[in-house]
Amino acid sequence: MPFQEKPKPVTIRNAKPEDIKHIVPLIHSSGPLAWNFVFQEGNLTAFDFLNSTYPKRGNTISYTNHYVAEKEGQVVGSILQYRQPSFLALTAGTALQILTLYKWKAPKVMARGLKTETVIQPPKSKCLYLGHIAVLESHRNQGIAKQLIEFMIQNHQAYKTIALDVSVENPSAIGLYQKLGFIIKETRHPKGWEGKIPSHHYMEKSI
Repeated sequence: MPFQEKPKPVTIRNAKPEDIKHIVPLIHSSGPLAWNFVFQEGNLTAFDFLNSTYPKRGNTISYTNHYVAEKEGQVVGSILQYRQPSFLALTAGTALQILTLYKWKAPKVMARGLKTETVIQPPKSKCLYLGHIAVLESHRNQGIAKQLIEFMIQNHQAYKTIALDVSVENPSAIGLYQKLGFIIKETRHPKGWEGKIPSHHYMEKSI
C-alpha cells in the first residue's frame, strides 16, 4: 500500500495588512451580492472599497478585526469578530472611509448599507458576532471553516452567546453551523428591494 502523506495542519492567526491580496477576495466571497449591492457606485466597486479600507485601523473591515487560516504558507480562510460597544466606534470609522472614497456619492452608498442592515443587523449586546466566514474554493470540505469558528469560540470564552448571519441560499453553510450547535433564531427578508440580496438566517449558539 503506497505511503500517504499526512495533510499539513491549518494555522489560525491574526490577519495582517500584508494579507490584503489574499483575504479581500475571501471577504467578498462571504456575501458577494450584499457587497456589490452596497459598494458598487459608478466606476468604484466593492473591491475598491475593501482594498482601501482593510489596511486601515478603526473600521468594521479592518485587518484588526479579522483572523486567517493559513495552510502551507497560503491564506485559505477568513473570519471576523465584532462585539458591542466597540462596533459602534468601528461603524463610525467605516462611514469615514466611505466618505473618503466615494465623496459626494457617499450618501447613496450609506443608504444602501442601512437597507442591508435590516437583513444583516449589528451585533447584540454581550454577544460575540462572527462574520466574513469564507474558505478558498480549492480548500473547501476540509473542515477549515469549522476550525475557524471553534478557534474563535475557544479564544473568546467570556462570551456565552455566539452569533452569525447566513444567506438562506447557502445550505452547506447552514448545515455546518447547525452541526456546530447554532440555532436559527430569526429569518430576515429584504422589504421593497427583493432580489438585491438574499434573505438571511440569524443564528445563535449558547456556550
